[in-house]
Amino acid sequence: MTEPTPRVLLGIGGGIAAYKACELLRLLTESGHDVVPLPTAAALRFVGSATWEALSGHRVATDVWSDVPEVRHVRLGRDADLVVVAPATADLLARAAHGRADDLLTATLLTVRCPVL
Repeated sequence: MTEPTPRVLLGIGGGIAAYKACELLRLLTESGHDVVPLPTAAALRFVGSATWEALSGHRVATDVWSDVPEVRHVRLGRDADLVVVAPATADLLARAAHGRADDLLTATLLTVRCPVL
């Protein structure tokens, strides 16, 4: 019986280092992880959604309500084995620390039950 593929949520903050998360996504995928990118709207100014979708095979959304038939941030948080936030900008860290869930990434961070790096 094969082990299930570990699911990693890759939160991408809106800093210039967002382009480095592409390499991280590639390395995680090559090592056998199912990586779901969760870029902020600011991160998409540095690396577009087409790049994240091509590298991960997952549709990119930034809005909590972009997939109304399901509560996407709850499902993502429930299904994750690990969350990696890179780059974690000062703004993103402050919003997460204060529980300000104003986008898909920060709302998902409030629902996860797995380690967050």
